[in-house]
Amino acid sequence: MPTASINGTDIYYETHGSGFPLVFVHGGFGGLGTGAGGNVPAWVEKFAQHFQVILPDRRSSGRSGFPDTPHTQSLFASDIRELLRLLGHEKAHIYGTSAGGPTTLTFGLEHPEATASLVVADTAPWLSRDPDLLTKLRDRINVMHTKGVEAAYEARREGGTVGLNLFAAARPAQSKEEEDARAARRAAIQAQLAQVPREERVAKYGSELRTYEAHVDFDVSGRLAEITAPVLLLYGTGDTVYPNVDWAGMTKDLPNYTYVPVEGVEHGVVGERPELLDTILEFCRAHTPVTA
Repeated sequence: MPTASINGTDIYYETHGSGFPLVFVHGGFGGLGTGAGGNVPAWVEKFAQHFQVILPDRRSSGRSGFPDTPHTQSLFASDIRELLRLLGHEKAHIYGTSAGGPTTLTFGLEHPEATASLVVADTAPWLSRDPDLLTKLRDRINVMHTKGVEAAYEARREGGTVGLNLFAAARPAQSKEEEDARAARRAAIQAQLAQVPREERVAKYGSELRTYEAHVDFDVSGRLAEITAPVLLLYGTGDTVYPNVDWAGMTKDLPNYTYVPVEGVEHGVVGERPELLDTILEFCRAHTPVTA
């Protein structure tokens, strides 16, 4: 399994296909069950006919290292930049979904020379605008810093799990099939957790909180104009994970942004509208440097 020592930790990655690089920045907030996990996204086969698709597991996710050092969006973006250098690439398309969106935007801001284009889906230029959620996250992170990871893990007994609801349960299931699919996802995670020793669960919960710490105060809504690369935005207007993001208003005067709203669709627009893969592919091909 390929790993690279980058910025003080091991980063697991896979490559598929050949040609100009396209890096996929996965979602999720670290800990157990986040990362590629051995499952290559179905779209990769199609894209690998045109690009070298690079699939890294973010630090504190999947098969990468789980360091107990602070995590930041700048560090996540730097991990990608250094991996590209290791692979001999000076520029790439960066495609991020959900929690990978902030890292993708940060890459465009901090590494413009290495950005051919950005594709961001199912995300926002912030973590949340819910003050209650942010307060609970900050409080739990503070427990970790002041009392230790064990105390933060135990705080789940009284305070519950904090973070975004990745199953969008705030919206009732629209069908028996969707309800069953949600139950199957919960059961799969519970089964996975049951196989993991408690010591490992505690340690990886600390990594999850460190990842949240990189997101909790992140907000680049006022800096979108600083990104000079072409940007494709895909957003389901029914998203309840990152709800009510006014991408149209924030980017209406920015000519390098292409906004594609998907009316009424929940989190995971490409899964719901597979034809959007062609939109992404055509966008990346149109912005691939001619010398590549």
